Formats: sequence, structure tokens, C-alpha cells
Amino acid sequence: MKLGAGAVAPLVAALAWTAVILVTREPGQDHTTLLLGIGLMLSATVAMVGMIVVQARWAHRLGWLVLLATGVVAVRTETSPWWYTALAISALSAIALVLSASQVRRLPAATGPPERAVLVTLLLLGVPFMVGISVEAPVWAALSIGLSAPAVALLYSRVIIGGLLLVRLGWPLLTLVASVFVPSPAWMVPVSLAIAVAILAHDPLVKTAFHPVRETGSTFPIPPELTPKDILDAARLDDRGRPR
Repeated sequence: MKLGAGAVAPLVAALAWTAVILVTREPGQDHTTLLLGIGLMLSATVAMVGMIVVQARWAHRLGWLVLLATGVVAVRTETSPWWYTALAISALSAIALVLSASQVRRLPAATGPPERAVLVTLLLLGVPFMVGISVEAPVWAALSIGLSAPAVALLYSRVIIGGLLLVRLGWPLLTLVASVFVPSPAWMVPVSLAIAVAILAHDPLVKTAFHPVRETGSTFPIPPELTPKDILDAARLDDRGRPR
């Protein structure tokens, strides 16, 4: 099976379970539905792009995490025709991922970002789902924590000014403040996420991924007699390096 089928599979499963969440949502739970849907769709989309574009191992593993997340949704949702349809789609998606495993890179790409930088970004993308599935909190607190996380991940991954500072301090502090208003013991989820992101973000490699190390280059003159003739011809120089 081509990797494309396995790459699309988690996204299809995420779409199916997002539809189930929308159909079965209870009154007053619109913000939870929003967070769950965003969490599933963002993670599945990133997994698909990572598998199709660079055949990345982390993307394949993220696809499995998306399917695991759909399993959590299945356990917490009442059965219905929609539920059974989504469950069948998840099962087929799992088979597609298994069959496509041989197409994934065995080793990480030499020019790829550091693992810590990838991990902190993926963790932020998963925050909406984790908050939506486990935290009973005021709407403003849940949305502040859940929706700000992927926004910060975008700023960091696109190397936009302020992205590194927001990952290291901004989002963790915002989450800790909002967690004060989250009932016990649910506050442990956002607090743990904030601490994990802050620790990962302070790794030197995370900063290097955002601000690559640059070295001043140098040039060395090459004697004309050692320069290939086609280069001299392109520069319109003779065999002694003088203009023709």
C-alpha cells in the first residue's frame, strides 16, 4: 500500500469522529466540541503532511496517536449508527497505517529539526484535545488554554518574531493563570502541560531550531590555471583570469 493511503487514514478517522462529536454533543458543551474537533483535525492534518512530504517517523507515530485519541472519544460517547460507522473507519485507518509502515523513513532526516523542537510543537497541537476531553472548566479558561496552544505552535514553527518567547514563557504562564479557575483535580492536566512545554522549550536545541547557528563564511582565491574552462568562459575571462 502506498504511504498516501496510510497518511490520509488518520485524517479520515478524525473527520468521522468530529462528526460524531457534533451530532451527540450536549447543550452547553459547544466549547468542548470545538476543542475536541480542532485537536483531532490539526493533529491529523500535520500527521498527513509529515507522512506525505517527508515520510517522517514522527508523523507516522502522530497518526497512531490520532487513532488513539479517537478511541478515547469512542469510549466517552454513546453508541449510535454514527458511532459504529466511525469505529469502522478507525479500524480501517489502523490497517492502512500498519500497511504503510514500510514506506516510512527508518532514520530521521539529516536536515530535519531537532526532536525536542518537533515534540514541543506536537504537544502544543494536542493541547486542545487534551483540555477538551479531560478538563471541566469555565468556558473562557478552557478556550484560552486550548485555542492559544496551536496559535503559539504556529508562531514557533513558522519562526515568527516572539514565537520562541511565547513557547518558553507566554503560553505556560497563561495556562498556569487560567488553571487557577479550573476545579480540582482537573487543573492538574493544564498545569502538567504548561510545565512540560516550558521544560522542553528551554532545551538549547529548541532555540537552535528557531534561531539557527550562523557562521561567517570566507572565500579563497583560485588561480586562473586551476579554474575549469567552462567557468572562465561563463565569466568571459581568459586562461590568465583577465577580461576578454
